[in-house]
Amino acid sequence: MPPSERSERLERRVRRRLAGEVNEANPSVANTTTAQLTGNVLETIFGFLPVKDILRLRRVCSEWKETAKQACISSEFKVTNVYEFWTLETMMTALPNLQHLSILGLPERGERFDGGGYVYMNGDNPHEGLADETDNYSTLDIGIITNFQHLRSLAIIEAPLNGQYPNLFNFPLLEKLTINDSFDDVAGYHNWNLAWLEGLPMLRELECRLNHAMGGNLSSLRVLKDTLEQVVISGCRHVYSNNFMDLADFPHLKVLDLRSTYVHGDIRNIGANDFKALEELFLPRTVYGGSRYEFQSIAEVSVFMSQIYPLAKRFSSLSRSWRLSEESPDWYDDPHDIDEEDGREGNRIPPPFACELLRGARIGWRWRCNFPDTRVYLHDMINPIDPDEEDETIDPLEGVVESNSCEINWLEPEPDRESSNYEDYMLQLSSLQKEITFYRGYHNPPTEDEYNEKMMREWWI
Repeated sequence: MPPSERSERLERRVRRRLAGEVNEANPSVANTTTAQLTGNVLETIFGFLPVKDILRLRRVCSEWKETAKQACISSEFKVTNVYEFWTLETMMTALPNLQHLSILGLPERGERFDGGGYVYMNGDNPHEGLADETDNYSTLDIGIITNFQHLRSLAIIEAPLNGQYPNLFNFPLLEKLTINDSFDDVAGYHNWNLAWLEGLPMLRELECRLNHAMGGNLSSLRVLKDTLEQVVISGCRHVYSNNFMDLADFPHLKVLDLRSTYVHGDIRNIGANDFKALEELFLPRTVYGGSRYEFQSIAEVSVFMSQIYPLAKRFSSLSRSWRLSEESPDWYDDPHDIDEEDGREGNRIPPPFACELLRGARIGWRWRCNFPDTRVYLHDMINPIDPDEEDETIDPLEGVVESNSCEINWLEPEPDRESSNYEDYMLQLSSLQKEITFYRGYHNPPTEDEYNEKMMREWWI
Protein backbone atom coordinates (compact mmCIF):
# COMPACT_ATOMS: atom_id res chain seq x y z
CA MET A 1 0.00 0.00 0.00
CA PRO A 2 1.46 3.43 -0.98
CA PRO A 3 2.43 5.62 2.01
CA SER A 4 -0.03 8.34 1.01
CA GLU A 5 -2.95 5.91 0.95
CA ARG A 6 -1.93 4.40 4.27
CA SER A 7 -1.76 7.86 5.81
CA GLU A 8 -5.21 8.72 4.52
CA ARG A 9 -6.67 5.52 5.96
CA LEU A 10 -5.13 6.19 9.36
CA GLU A 11 -6.38 9.76 9.22
CA ARG A 12 -9.93 8.58 8.57
CA ARG A 13 -9.61 6.14 11.48
CA VAL A 14 -8.57 8.88 13.89
CA ARG A 15 -11.36 11.13 12.66
CA ARG A 16 -13.93 8.37 13.26
CA ARG A 17 -12.75 8.00 16.84
CA LEU A 18 -13.20 11.70 17.34
CA ALA A 19 -16.80 11.59 16.09
CA GLY A 20 -19.41 11.93 18.78
CA GLU A 21 -16.92 13.40 21.29
CA VAL A 22 -14.71 16.18 20.00
CA ASN A 23 -17.03 17.05 17.13
CA GLU A 24 -19.97 17.63 19.44
CA ALA A 25 -17.90 20.04 21.51
CA ASN A 26 -16.41 21.80 18.47
CA PRO A 27 -18.14 21.12 15.11
CA SER A 28 -15.35 22.85 13.20
CA VAL A 29 -13.07 19.89 13.94
CA ALA A 30 -15.12 17.86 11.48
CA ASN A 31 -13.44 19.74 8.65
CA THR A 32 -9.95 19.65 10.15
CA THR A 33 -7.22 17.51 8.59
CA THR A 34 -4.52 15.78 10.61
CA ALA A 35 -1.96 18.18 9.13
CA GLN A 36 -3.80 21.08 10.80
CA LEU A 37 -3.91 19.48 14.25
CA THR A 38 -1.41 20.80 16.76
CA GLY A 39 0.92 18.51 18.68
CA ASN A 40 -1.09 18.81 21.91
CA VAL A 41 -4.32 17.83 20.16
CA LEU A 42 -2.66 14.80 18.57
CA GLU A 43 -1.22 13.77 21.93
CA THR A 44 -4.69 13.87 23.43
CA ILE A 45 -6.11 11.80 20.59
CA PHE A 46 -3.33 9.25 20.82
CA GLY A 47 -3.83 8.97 24.58
CA PHE A 48 -7.30 7.51 24.13
CA LEU A 49 -6.44 5.00 21.41
CA PRO A 50 -5.64 1.32 22.03
CA VAL A 51 -1.92 0.64 22.33
CA LYS A 52 -1.78 -1.50 19.19
CA ASP A 53 -3.35 1.31 17.15
CA ILE A 54 -0.83 3.83 18.48
CA LEU A 55 2.05 1.55 17.56
CA ARG A 56 0.74 1.51 13.99
CA LEU A 57 0.08 5.26 13.82
CA ARG A 58 3.59 6.17 14.97
CA ARG A 59 4.93 4.67 11.72
CA VAL A 60 3.15 7.25 9.57
CA CYS A 61 5.73 10.01 9.96
CA SER A 62 8.41 11.31 12.29
CA GLU A 63 6.00 13.87 13.75
CA TRP A 64 3.49 11.19 14.74
CA LYS A 65 6.32 9.04 16.09
CA GLU A 66 7.38 11.83 18.43
CA THR A 67 3.76 12.57 19.34
CA ALA A 68 3.21 8.96 20.38
CA LYS A 69 6.33 9.15 22.53
CA GLN A 70 5.02 12.22 24.38
CA ALA A 71 1.39 11.07 24.72
CA CYS A 72 0.05 9.83 28.07
CA ILE A 73 -1.51 6.49 27.13
CA SER A 74 -4.72 5.92 29.12
CA SER A 75 -5.61 2.54 27.58
CA GLU A 76 -4.45 -0.63 29.36
CA PHE A 77 -1.80 -2.92 27.93
CA LYS A 78 -1.90 -6.60 28.92
CA VAL A 79 0.99 -9.05 28.78
CA THR A 80 -0.35 -12.60 28.51
CA ASN A 81 2.35 -14.23 26.40
CA VAL A 82 5.94 -13.79 25.34
CA TYR A 83 5.04 -11.93 22.13
CA GLU A 84 3.20 -9.25 24.07
CA PHE A 85 6.19 -9.02 26.41
CA TRP A 86 8.41 -8.32 23.42
CA THR A 87 5.94 -5.61 22.40
CA LEU A 88 6.32 -4.15 25.88
CA GLU A 89 10.07 -3.97 25.32
CA THR A 90 9.45 -1.86 22.22
CA MET A 91 7.10 0.39 24.17
CA MET A 92 9.86 1.34 26.64
CA THR A 93 11.09 3.91 24.14
CA ALA A 94 8.10 4.17 21.81
CA LEU A 95 5.37 4.72 24.45
CA PRO A 96 7.15 5.45 27.73
CA ASN A 97 4.12 7.26 29.19
CA LEU A 98 1.96 4.15 29.46
CA GLN A 99 -0.37 4.50 32.46
CA HIS A 100 -2.05 1.10 32.89
CA LEU A 101 -0.21 -2.23 32.70
CA SER A 102 -1.22 -5.80 33.55
CA ILE A 103 1.20 -8.72 33.70
CA LEU A 104 -1.04 -11.78 33.48
CA GLY A 105 1.43 -14.63 33.62
CA LEU A 106 3.33 -16.47 30.91
CA PRO A 107 2.94 -19.98 29.46
CA GLU A 108 5.65 -22.02 31.15
CA ARG A 109 5.94 -24.74 28.52
CA GLY A 110 5.54 -25.31 24.82
CA GLU A 111 6.22 -21.71 23.86
CA ARG A 112 9.57 -22.49 22.25
CA PHE A 113 10.06 -24.82 19.30
CA ASP A 114 12.18 -27.18 21.41
CA GLY A 115 9.45 -27.63 24.04
CA GLY A 116 11.11 -25.35 26.56
CA GLY A 117 9.50 -22.31 28.04
CA TYR A 118 9.89 -18.72 29.14
CA VAL A 119 10.07 -17.44 32.68
CA TYR A 120 10.90 -14.13 34.25
CA MET A 121 14.42 -13.69 35.56
CA ASN A 122 14.88 -14.76 39.16
CA GLY A 123 14.94 -11.98 41.68
CA ASP A 124 17.06 -11.75 44.80
CA ASN A 125 16.97 -14.76 47.16
CA PRO A 126 14.94 -17.02 44.82
CA HIS A 127 13.39 -20.34 45.78
CA GLU A 128 16.09 -22.83 44.84
CA GLY A 129 13.70 -25.62 43.90
CA LEU A 130 11.78 -23.44 41.44
CA ALA A 131 15.01 -22.06 40.05
CA ASP A 132 16.29 -25.57 39.33
CA GLU A 133 13.04 -26.58 37.60
CA THR A 134 13.30 -23.72 35.10
CA ASP A 135 17.07 -23.69 34.73
CA ASN A 136 16.92 -24.40 30.97
CA TYR A 137 14.13 -21.91 30.26
CA SER A 138 14.64 -18.66 28.40
CA THR A 139 14.34 -15.69 30.74
CA LEU A 140 12.58 -12.36 30.39
CA ASP A 141 13.46 -9.30 32.43
CA ILE A 142 10.33 -8.11 34.21
CA GLY A 143 12.40 -5.22 35.52
CA ILE A 144 11.76 -3.36 32.26
CA ILE A 145 8.43 -2.17 33.63
CA THR A 146 10.33 0.28 35.82
CA ASN A 147 10.88 2.31 32.65
CA PHE A 148 7.20 3.25 32.74
CA GLN A 149 7.37 5.84 35.50
CA HIS A 150 3.96 7.32 34.61
CA LEU A 151 2.06 4.16 35.54
CA ARG A 152 -1.19 4.78 37.42
CA SER A 153 -2.21 1.11 37.76
CA LEU A 154 -0.14 -2.08 37.80
CA ALA A 155 -1.49 -5.63 38.04
CA ILE A 156 0.74 -8.69 38.42
CA ILE A 157 -1.52 -11.75 38.37
CA GLU A 158 -0.23 -15.33 38.54
CA ALA A 159 3.06 -14.29 36.97
CA PRO A 160 5.83 -16.89 37.47
CA LEU A 161 8.11 -14.72 39.60
CA ASN A 162 10.76 -16.21 41.85
CA GLY A 163 12.45 -14.15 44.54
CA GLN A 164 12.49 -10.50 45.54
CA TYR A 165 11.97 -7.63 43.10
CA PRO A 166 12.12 -4.43 45.17
CA ASN A 167 12.53 -2.32 42.02
CA LEU A 168 8.89 -3.12 41.11
CA PHE A 169 7.74 -0.94 44.00
CA ASN A 170 9.06 2.44 42.90
CA PHE A 171 6.43 4.28 40.90
CA PRO A 172 5.80 7.86 42.06
CA LEU A 173 2.38 8.16 40.36
CA LEU A 174 0.97 4.66 40.92
CA GLU A 175 -2.56 4.69 42.36
CA LYS A 176 -3.61 1.05 42.09
CA LEU A 177 -1.52 -2.07 42.72
CA THR A 178 -2.81 -5.62 42.28
CA ILE A 179 -0.62 -8.64 43.03
CA ASN A 180 -2.59 -11.89 42.96
CA ASP A 181 -1.17 -15.39 42.95
CA SER A 182 -2.92 -18.76 42.60
CA PHE A 183 -3.92 -21.48 45.05
CA ASP A 184 -0.92 -23.46 43.78
CA ASP A 185 1.85 -22.14 46.01
CA VAL A 186 4.56 -23.73 43.85
CA ALA A 187 3.59 -21.84 40.70
CA GLY A 188 5.62 -18.84 41.83
CA TYR A 189 7.54 -17.39 44.74
CA HIS A 190 7.14 -13.63 44.65
CA ASN A 191 8.71 -12.69 47.96
CA TRP A 192 7.97 -9.10 48.92
CA ASN A 193 7.22 -7.05 52.02
CA LEU A 194 4.54 -4.49 52.81
CA ALA A 195 7.28 -2.08 53.87
CA TRP A 196 8.28 -1.73 50.19
CA LEU A 197 5.04 0.12 49.49
CA GLU A 198 6.65 3.31 50.76
CA GLY A 199 7.95 3.63 47.19
CA LEU A 200 4.36 4.20 46.02
CA PRO A 201 3.44 7.52 47.70
CA MET A 202 0.22 8.03 45.67
CA LEU A 203 -1.23 4.53 46.19
CA ARG A 204 -5.01 4.49 46.71
CA GLU A 205 -5.97 0.86 46.06
CA LEU A 206 -4.02 -2.21 47.18
CA GLU A 207 -5.18 -5.74 46.34
CA CYS A 208 -3.11 -8.79 47.29
CA ARG A 209 -4.64 -12.26 47.19
CA LEU A 210 -3.04 -15.64 47.86
CA ASN A 211 0.48 -14.21 48.00
CA HIS A 212 2.15 -17.16 49.73
CA ALA A 213 5.62 -15.61 49.96
CA MET A 214 4.81 -11.98 50.76
CA GLY A 215 4.61 -10.73 54.31
CA GLY A 216 5.16 -7.82 56.64
CA ASN A 217 3.52 -5.88 59.44
CA LEU A 218 0.19 -4.23 58.67
CA SER A 219 1.45 -1.10 60.40
CA SER A 220 3.82 -0.60 57.44
CA LEU A 221 0.82 0.84 55.59
CA ARG A 222 0.81 3.88 57.85
CA VAL A 223 3.13 5.67 55.43
CA LEU A 224 0.13 5.67 53.07
CA LYS A 225 -2.39 6.84 55.66
CA ASP A 226 -3.49 9.89 53.69
CA THR A 227 -3.97 8.15 50.34
CA LEU A 228 -5.24 4.59 50.85
CA GLU A 229 -8.91 4.00 50.03
CA GLN A 230 -8.95 0.22 49.59
CA VAL A 231 -6.86 -2.46 51.29
CA VAL A 232 -7.52 -6.07 50.29
CA ILE A 233 -4.93 -8.48 51.71
CA SER A 234 -6.58 -11.89 51.60
CA GLY A 235 -5.02 -15.34 51.80
CA CYS A 236 -1.62 -13.87 52.73
CA ARG A 237 -0.75 -15.78 55.88
CA HIS A 238 2.59 -14.09 56.49
CA VAL A 239 0.99 -10.68 56.96
CA TYR A 240 0.69 -9.96 60.66
CA SER A 241 -0.20 -7.30 63.21
CA ASN A 242 -1.01 -7.17 66.89
CA ASN A 243 -4.00 -4.99 66.13
CA PHE A 244 -5.90 -4.19 62.93
CA MET A 245 -6.81 -0.90 64.63
CA ASP A 246 -3.47 0.37 63.34
CA LEU A 247 -5.50 1.53 60.33
CA ALA A 248 -8.45 2.98 62.30
CA ASP A 249 -7.46 6.60 61.68
CA PHE A 250 -7.04 6.31 57.91
CA PRO A 251 -9.34 9.13 56.74
CA HIS A 252 -10.16 7.81 53.25
CA LEU A 253 -10.20 4.04 53.80
CA LYS A 254 -13.44 2.57 52.37
CA VAL A 255 -12.64 -1.15 52.05
CA LEU A 256 -10.62 -3.29 54.46
CA ASP A 257 -10.36 -7.04 53.81
CA LEU A 258 -7.80 -8.96 55.88
CA ARG A 259 -9.21 -12.48 55.71
CA SER A 260 -6.76 -15.37 56.06
CA THR A 261 -3.97 -13.20 57.44
CA TYR A 262 -2.33 -13.36 60.85
CA VAL A 263 -3.69 -10.01 62.02
CA HIS A 264 -5.06 -9.83 65.57
CA GLY A 265 -7.32 -7.50 67.51
CA ASP A 266 -10.89 -7.24 68.80
CA ILE A 267 -13.75 -6.11 66.59
CA ARG A 268 -15.52 -4.70 69.65
CA ASN A 269 -12.83 -2.02 69.95
CA ILE A 270 -14.08 -0.18 66.87
CA GLY A 271 -15.50 3.10 68.11
CA ALA A 272 -17.78 5.65 66.49
CA ASN A 273 -14.81 7.77 65.43
CA ASP A 274 -12.78 4.87 63.99
CA PHE A 275 -12.72 4.00 60.29
CA LYS A 276 -14.90 7.02 59.51
CA ALA A 277 -15.03 6.41 55.75
CA LEU A 278 -15.20 2.59 55.89
CA GLU A 279 -17.98 0.85 53.96
CA GLU A 280 -16.81 -2.79 53.83
CA LEU A 281 -15.01 -4.68 56.59
CA PHE A 282 -13.75 -8.29 56.56
CA LEU A 283 -11.46 -9.51 59.34
CA PRO A 284 -9.67 -12.85 59.86
CA ARG A 285 -10.64 -15.35 62.55
CA THR A 286 -7.49 -14.40 64.50
CA VAL A 287 -9.39 -11.20 65.36
CA TYR A 288 -11.99 -11.58 68.12
CA GLY A 289 -15.26 -11.53 66.18
CA GLY A 290 -13.61 -11.85 62.78
CA SER A 291 -14.80 -14.08 59.96
CA ARG A 292 -15.37 -17.65 61.27
CA TYR A 293 -14.12 -16.80 64.75
CA GLU A 294 -14.72 -19.63 67.24
CA PHE A 295 -16.43 -18.77 70.52
CA GLN A 296 -15.59 -20.59 73.72
CA SER A 297 -19.14 -20.74 75.12
CA ILE A 298 -22.75 -20.37 74.03
CA ALA A 299 -23.42 -17.63 76.60
CA GLU A 300 -20.55 -15.58 75.16
CA VAL A 301 -22.36 -15.21 71.85
CA SER A 302 -25.42 -13.39 73.20
CA VAL A 303 -23.22 -10.75 74.83
CA PHE A 304 -21.09 -10.42 71.71
CA MET A 305 -24.06 -9.87 69.42
CA SER A 306 -25.40 -7.08 71.61
CA GLN A 307 -22.00 -5.43 71.60
CA ILE A 308 -21.54 -5.46 67.83
CA TYR A 309 -25.09 -4.34 67.01
CA PRO A 310 -23.93 -0.75 66.28
CA LEU A 311 -21.31 -2.16 63.90
CA ALA A 312 -23.91 -4.38 62.21
CA LYS A 313 -25.94 -1.28 61.43
CA ARG A 314 -22.91 0.62 60.24
CA PHE A 315 -21.20 -2.00 58.04
CA SER A 316 -23.41 -4.00 55.69
CA SER A 317 -20.52 -6.35 54.92
CA LEU A 318 -19.53 -7.12 58.51
CA SER A 319 -18.55 -10.78 59.03
CA ARG A 320 -21.80 -12.68 59.47
CA SER A 321 -20.76 -16.21 60.37
CA TRP A 322 -19.06 -17.64 63.43
CA ARG A 323 -19.15 -20.97 65.25
CA LEU A 324 -18.70 -22.67 68.58
CA SER A 325 -15.23 -24.00 69.26
CA GLU A 326 -14.82 -27.74 69.61
CA GLU A 327 -12.77 -26.93 72.70
CA SER A 328 -15.80 -25.31 74.34
CA PRO A 329 -17.34 -27.10 77.33
CA ASP A 330 -20.70 -26.58 75.58
CA TRP A 331 -19.59 -28.56 72.53
CA TYR A 332 -20.67 -32.15 72.00
CA ASP A 333 -20.34 -34.52 69.07
CA ASP A 334 -23.29 -35.91 67.19
CA PRO A 335 -23.54 -39.54 68.40
CA HIS A 336 -26.07 -40.41 65.70
CA ASP A 337 -23.84 -39.64 62.74
CA ILE A 338 -23.41 -43.30 61.70
CA ASP A 339 -24.56 -46.37 63.54
CA GLU A 340 -23.10 -49.38 61.77
CA GLU A 341 -24.53 -51.93 64.24
CA ASP A 342 -28.18 -51.40 63.40
CA GLY A 343 -27.56 -50.22 59.83
CA ARG A 344 -29.10 -46.79 60.30
CA GLU A 345 -27.76 -44.03 58.10
CA GLY A 346 -26.33 -40.96 59.72
CA ASN A 347 -28.81 -38.27 60.69
CA ARG A 348 -28.93 -35.01 58.82
CA ILE A 349 -29.57 -32.70 61.74
CA PRO A 350 -26.30 -32.06 63.55
CA PRO A 351 -26.13 -29.79 66.62
CA PRO A 352 -26.65 -26.11 65.69
CA PHE A 353 -23.20 -24.80 66.49
CA ALA A 354 -22.85 -22.29 63.64
CA CYS A 355 -23.86 -18.72 64.36
CA GLU A 356 -25.19 -16.25 61.82
CA LEU A 357 -25.91 -12.52 61.77
CA LEU A 358 -29.16 -11.67 59.96
CA ARG A 359 -29.66 -8.46 58.05
CA GLY A 360 -32.56 -7.04 56.16
CA ALA A 361 -35.54 -5.06 57.38
CA ARG A 362 -34.70 -6.19 60.93
CA ILE A 363 -31.29 -7.13 62.33
CA GLY A 364 -30.95 -10.26 64.42
CA TRP A 365 -28.93 -13.44 64.81
CA ARG A 366 -29.45 -17.19 65.19
CA TRP A 367 -27.77 -20.52 65.73
CA ARG A 368 -28.00 -22.96 62.88
CA CYS A 369 -26.64 -26.26 61.62
CA ASN A 370 -23.46 -26.08 59.63
CA PHE A 371 -24.33 -28.45 56.81
CA PRO A 372 -21.67 -29.39 54.23
CA ASP A 373 -21.63 -26.65 51.61
CA THR A 374 -21.62 -28.03 48.07
CA ARG A 375 -20.34 -24.73 46.74
CA VAL A 376 -17.33 -24.80 49.05
CA TYR A 377 -16.63 -28.42 48.12
CA LEU A 378 -16.64 -27.65 44.41
CA HIS A 379 -14.52 -24.57 45.03
CA ASP A 380 -11.86 -26.66 46.75
CA MET A 381 -11.95 -29.31 44.02
CA ILE A 382 -11.25 -26.68 41.38
CA ASN A 383 -8.80 -24.69 43.53
CA PRO A 384 -7.20 -27.17 45.95
CA ILE A 385 -5.67 -25.72 49.10
CA ASP A 386 -4.12 -27.13 52.23
CA PRO A 387 -6.94 -29.12 53.91
CA ASP A 388 -5.64 -28.03 57.30
CA GLU A 389 -6.01 -24.38 56.39
CA GLU A 390 -9.56 -23.19 55.75
CA ASP A 391 -10.20 -20.44 53.26
CA GLU A 392 -11.95 -17.64 55.12
CA THR A 393 -13.02 -16.02 51.86
CA ILE A 394 -15.58 -18.81 51.51
CA ASP A 395 -18.51 -18.34 53.86
CA PRO A 396 -19.65 -21.75 55.17
CA LEU A 397 -23.20 -20.48 55.50
CA GLU A 398 -23.55 -19.36 51.89
CA GLY A 399 -24.91 -21.70 49.27
CA VAL A 400 -26.44 -24.08 51.79
CA VAL A 401 -29.74 -25.34 50.44
CA GLU A 402 -30.83 -27.65 53.27
CA SER A 403 -30.75 -26.03 56.70
CA ASN A 404 -32.22 -26.10 60.16
CA SER A 405 -31.89 -23.27 62.63
CA CYS A 406 -32.87 -22.22 66.12
CA GLU A 407 -35.29 -19.39 66.80
CA ILE A 408 -34.19 -15.88 65.82
CA ASN A 409 -32.77 -13.57 68.46
CA TRP A 410 -33.76 -10.10 67.28
CA LEU A 411 -31.59 -7.09 68.09
CA GLU A 412 -34.19 -4.59 66.91
CA PRO A 413 -37.89 -4.14 67.65
CA GLU A 414 -40.40 -5.23 65.06
CA PRO A 415 -41.05 -2.53 62.43
CA ASP A 416 -44.28 -0.61 62.76
CA ARG A 417 -47.08 -2.05 60.65
CA GLU A 418 -47.51 1.30 58.95
CA SER A 419 -43.82 1.68 58.13
CA SER A 420 -42.50 1.40 54.57
CA ASN A 421 -40.29 -1.61 55.32
CA TYR A 422 -42.87 -3.69 57.19
CA GLU A 423 -43.73 -5.68 54.07
CA ASP A 424 -40.03 -6.41 53.50
CA TYR A 425 -39.74 -7.56 57.10
CA MET A 426 -42.67 -9.97 56.73
CA LEU A 427 -41.07 -11.48 53.62
CA GLN A 428 -37.78 -11.82 55.49
CA LEU A 429 -39.51 -13.43 58.47
CA SER A 430 -41.48 -15.85 56.31
CA SER A 431 -38.31 -17.06 54.61
CA LEU A 432 -36.45 -17.50 57.90
CA GLN A 433 -39.29 -19.32 59.61
CA LYS A 434 -39.20 -22.05 57.00
CA GLU A 435 -35.80 -23.11 58.34
CA ILE A 436 -36.97 -23.40 61.94
CA THR A 437 -38.30 -26.94 62.27
CA PHE A 438 -36.38 -29.40 64.41
CA TYR A 439 -35.09 -26.71 66.78
CA ARG A 440 -38.34 -24.79 67.09
CA GLY A 441 -38.59 -23.24 70.54
CA TYR A 442 -34.81 -23.11 71.06
CA HIS A 443 -33.12 -19.71 70.93
CA ASN A 444 -29.78 -21.31 71.80
CA PRO A 445 -28.42 -24.79 71.04
CA PRO A 446 -29.93 -27.46 73.32
CA THR A 447 -27.78 -29.20 75.90
CA GLU A 448 -26.36 -32.58 74.99
CA ASP A 449 -29.04 -34.39 77.00
CA GLU A 450 -31.81 -32.33 75.42
CA TYR A 451 -30.38 -32.96 71.97
CA ASN A 452 -30.11 -36.73 72.43
CA GLU A 453 -33.62 -36.95 73.89
CA LYS A 454 -35.06 -34.90 71.04
CA MET A 455 -33.26 -36.97 68.44
CA MET A 456 -34.61 -40.21 69.86
CA ARG A 457 -38.11 -38.83 70.20
CA GLU A 458 -38.55 -36.96 66.93
CA TRP A 459 -36.00 -38.26 64.42
CA TRP A 460 -35.32 -41.94 64.93
CA ILE A 461 -38.81 -43.08 65.64
